[in-house]
Amino acid sequence: MTIKHRIFISNILMIVIPFVLCIFFSIGIRFVIIKNYRGGGQSFNEEIFYKARRELVNIGDDTKDADMLDMNNLKDSIENVQGQFQRYAVFFALYDNEEWIIPPPGENDPLFDTLVLLTGNHTLSFDTTIVYVHTIGTAKAMVINYDFHFIDDAYIRYVLIVGVALVWIMIMLVLATNFFLTRMIITNISAPLTILSFGVKQIQENNVSFRLEYQADDEFLPVCDAFNEMAARLESISDERKKYEENRRELIAGISHDLRTPLASIKAYLEGLEKGVASTQQMRKKYLTTIKNKTHDLEHIINHLFLFSKLDINDFPLNLKTIDMRRLISDMVSELSGEYVKRGLTVELSETAKKLPVNIDPVLFRNVIVNILENSATYKEAEHGRIEIKTGMVDNMVKIGLTDDGPGVPEEVLDKLFDVFYRVDQSRNTKGNGLGLAISQKIVNRMGGSMQAELAERGLSIRIYLPLADEAAL
Repeated sequence: MTIKHRIFISNILMIVIPFVLCIFFSIGIRFVIIKNYRGGGQSFNEEIFYKARRELVNIGDDTKDADMLDMNNLKDSIENVQGQFQRYAVFFALYDNEEWIIPPPGENDPLFDTLVLLTGNHTLSFDTTIVYVHTIGTAKAMVINYDFHFIDDAYIRYVLIVGVALVWIMIMLVLATNFFLTRMIITNISAPLTILSFGVKQIQENNVSFRLEYQADDEFLPVCDAFNEMAARLESISDERKKYEENRRELIAGISHDLRTPLASIKAYLEGLEKGVASTQQMRKKYLTTIKNKTHDLEHIINHLFLFSKLDINDFPLNLKTIDMRRLISDMVSELSGEYVKRGLTVELSETAKKLPVNIDPVLFRNVIVNILENSATYKEAEHGRIEIKTGMVDNMVKIGLTDDGPGVPEEVLDKLFDVFYRVDQSRNTKGNGLGLAISQKIVNRMGGSMQAELAERGLSIRIYLPLADEAAL
């Protein structure tokens, strides 16, 4: 049940519970009033008097229907009725032949001398006394109430006191109901808030792996789910930041190493020339050639760093064109295979007859292929190595696979091959600068594709996936 539904039900209960309790309480009070007040020997209003009068009229009507007036039966009937009303201070009297058959209280009162002279039926009231005279043949039957009043002040005061008490009791019931229901709602709200507050403190303490466990199906469930999603994103960002910091340290260390080595060589050879170590023309030429090569290495490293930084901040413009990947790879193999054969690497192409349109920057993509070929040529173990290039289609993606027969890499480092300045082992520290595959991956990603490394039966396989373009654009 949601918090909204609980609040709605609580509002209904705040009204219904006090109302129902007050109804039962009012019924109980009514019974108390009837029992305590009516049973106390007091006449309290006209209701009892008129009820007694109706009984007397009924007796009179029954007597009229008889053939002759039987005074004994009339007396017995009135005395039977008297027993029902005497506790309410309502009395009956019967007069016939100038004597009282049933005398009233205070029969010597001059009032009765007047009443017995009346003919017919009459109701007379004097202050707090009311008398009903009913003529039955020659007899006079009377109903007398000495404490009669149409508005009973004592009864009204009693009811007012009870009414005020009832109002206060109702107020207390409303407040009590409101208190307990409000406390229940607050408990249902405060418990999830406590959980959320604890979760926020965990995030503040950098415990981004913390997750909330909340099972109730209410308004707080999506909030807790959103919190867990936020925590998961923060954890991902934290992991990425740690990886970025690690890459940054490796980048600085790699730059320092790769720049220090050629600079040290240049410095040493310049000092040799300065001090006359190279005493012959041939030695001086050798020194200058070495300095030139090391300067070329420095330029190559700096150019790679510049390209990597531009790609990293998406500040390198792409000159995208729709071309046939099959034809582009074929042209590149024809152009580069001779150069790599001289370096002991044979480049083989498995061509497909199907056109493979892609939207890429051909110049940058050439750098990608060259970087992979350079790695295969640099790290081959045998005197003569081999690399095979295959093109094809996989799920509307153009796939380019480059598989060599070199030493390969351990499986656990496959994902690190594309990190900046990463080298598999110390033996490679003297070969390459660890930027080639990192730059290649960023180029492929910028063109909407992906790049990954896989272990081959022998050697390493680099897979490149690029989105298939519209063949009509060729």
